Amino acid sequence: MKIRNISLRVILILVLTVVFVVATIGFTIFDIRIQTENMEDSLTEEARTFAREMDAVWQFMDNSQYTINNTTDGTYEFKGLHCAIVGKSVGAIFSAGNNYAIRYTNSEPRRAQDKPDAFESEALALFNESSEVRELSRIVGNDPEDVNRARTSADTGAAQFRYVQALSVNESCLECHGEPVGEIDITGFEKEGWTLDSIGGAISIVIPLEQQYQALRDNVIRDVSFFLLLATFIGVVVFGLMTVFVLRPLESMKRAFGEVGAGRLSQSMDNAGTAREVASLIDRFNAMAQELRVTYEGLEDQVTERTLDLRRANEELAAQRDSLEVLSAQLAKESQVKTDLLSMVNHELRTPLTSIITLAQIALDSGNADVEERKSWEEVRKSSSVLLGMINNMLDIARSDAGSMAVSSEIMDLGDIIATAQGTLGPLAINARVTLKTSVAPDVPLVYGDFEKMQRILENLGTNAVKFTASGGVVALSVSVEAETEDVLVQVSDNGIGIAEEDQERIFERFFQVDSSTTRIYGGSGLGLALVREYAVAQGFGISVESELGEGSTFTVRIPKADTVDFSEEDE
Repeated sequence: MKIRNISLRVILILVLTVVFVVATIGFTIFDIRIQTENMEDSLTEEARTFAREMDAVWQFMDNSQYTINNTTDGTYEFKGLHCAIVGKSVGAIFSAGNNYAIRYTNSEPRRAQDKPDAFESEALALFNESSEVRELSRIVGNDPEDVNRARTSADTGAAQFRYVQALSVNESCLECHGEPVGEIDITGFEKEGWTLDSIGGAISIVIPLEQQYQALRDNVIRDVSFFLLLATFIGVVVFGLMTVFVLRPLESMKRAFGEVGAGRLSQSMDNAGTAREVASLIDRFNAMAQELRVTYEGLEDQVTERTLDLRRANEELAAQRDSLEVLSAQLAKESQVKTDLLSMVNHELRTPLTSIITLAQIALDSGNADVEERKSWEEVRKSSSVLLGMINNMLDIARSDAGSMAVSSEIMDLGDIIATAQGTLGPLAINARVTLKTSVAPDVPLVYGDFEKMQRILENLGTNAVKFTASGGVVALSVSVEAETEDVLVQVSDNGIGIAEEDQERIFERFFQVDSSTTRIYGGSGLGLALVREYAVAQGFGISVESELGEGSTFTVRIPKADTVDFSEEDE
């Protein structure tokens, strides 16, 4: 059931009820615990008082032994009325006729009736283990072994409070219980060999708990009853206040909102006798109702005005649509002109440039030219090659914009592509006095892609690397397999001028060059890297760069594992 389907009044009653029950349970548990602790403290103090009184009797008899055992003329005559006998007799007399029990016990009693029970044995063991422990108290059941019985047991008549206090050994005790061990004392028993550091037994006190538990129950019932009355009174007061100051105003607002929803906007509420927050809410409702009345009164005029505005906007849109159609026709015409121009460049410029490059190469290979002539022919071939590359780049950019760039997917051997690129880049590297290195890892598989586009990628990257690497530098072309992803990585590295971090993303944009000084020194149209990215993306490959100014650059073409050739799958 959703909470929105329950009224606030019901929620309030449920919350108050839950809080009431939880608080009552918590208070009852807390009160029982406090009452029990107080009862145990009181019983412990009562048992200590009994122990002090019995100790006083013991001391009195110890101090009176000379008077008891000597005649008036000083003759010693043992009467058998020693401390232990008197103490045990007084304890027996005190315990007669009631449920209280006071007795003396020892780990090695001389009489069977003084043998310790389980609780007393536990206490004596603690006393012997540590001289700092002098007493032990606990609530137990009738069974002395049941020392862990719950303090709030329903069978309160079976519960008892046990208290055991250690007895110290003094000089008079050693006469009957001291050394040597086994010697017969004046009472006819063998001595135990006690010393002043020994424990001379213990006083054991048992107090019944029937009256104490009855008093505890009465106190808990009284406290819980008072708490229930107080909690009920507070709950009634809270519910009444919520009803008067929250629920009733909310019900009135609900009815008012219903009237407004039905179109009767003349509704207004009185905030007299409400709390500040509710009064503020009522004032806002009245203000809203007033605004709705004003808005509704001028709604028809606003609708008419908005209709006229919409008609004028539609007329303007129609005129803009006609203008766009004319502009679109002009753009189509201009695009056709650009296409015709590029076609002319393809046929009228590429063919002569190719012939110039071929003738220059023939002149260089003939061996008939002197040094100056070879230098001139080399400059002609170099400049023509640069111009032909720029024309090819512009044609590819135009094809990409026109959406006519065709990409094939065939099996490629990257080793062949590296060899082809090496043949193209080798002369450039020699002229620039740059060392060109190539490497193909033995585990590189065949891949799917466009052989021509991949070759153009390597040539553009390699040409840039040679161009921006100083004499004596190194340019490296390598192919490897990344162990983690099994992707094939084609990398072109150099130790040239490097690229600033803020420019590493922009270098793949068309016509972008790092700065004007670079353009003047190194030349170029700014299309090579843009084409590299377009070639890579068209084949589904990734392209990235890592570089540091003054340290060099590494361009990486990432061929996904999905584009590698798995001959085992083909055989299947």
